[in-house]
Amino acid sequence: MSLESSISDYTLDSFLSLLQTSEATFPAELALDHHQLISFENAIVALADEVEKLRYLNACKRAPHAPQLQLFEEWNLNNDLKKFHCKLHVDPDIFAYLVKKLEGHPVFSNNSNNPQLPIPVQLAIFLNGVGHYGNGAATEDVTEWAGVSVGTVYNCYRRVMVMLLQHHDNVIHFDPMELEDQEERD
Repeated sequence: MSLESSISDYTLDSFLSLLQTSEATFPAELALDHHQLISFENAIVALADEVEKLRYLNACKRAPHAPQLQLFEEWNLNNDLKKFHCKLHVDPDIFAYLVKKLEGHPVFSNNSNNPQLPIPVQLAIFLNGVGHYGNGAATEDVTEWAGVSVGTVYNCYRRVMVMLLQHHDNVIHFDPMELEDQEERD
């Protein structure tokens, strides 16, 4: 029987009770030499320092959040533009216009048995991600907000960006009379 397996059989309470008694008699399988005892003591001190530094024993788990993506339709129907704009940074009319522009694009179609998310959902995920900065723009936060996986968020970003870059020249025009615009165009 190895030392690690024999130590793991004991709980923290049993170790503490053994350490508290000055004349504790250890079982034969726990007979430790001086080097092992020093290593064990150093491990306990390191763990105590870690608990003192962090102030908790177990890692904190974040409270689960329900996805908020389904609230957009409700906010639009209730004419709550402030909440809609806060998450997507566009008005519902502009959002609807963008969805119409995206609908015919081939990047949003596939020949798979697994269909893509609806275009309004993909656009909402993209707009939420690019409309925030700092912690709010982290992919993990967008996945939690939308209730989808990291890969799905990545695919939504990629598809919408492909479409936007293909329509770039149709939407953005430079003034040929401006010197700065001429330099950028060249």
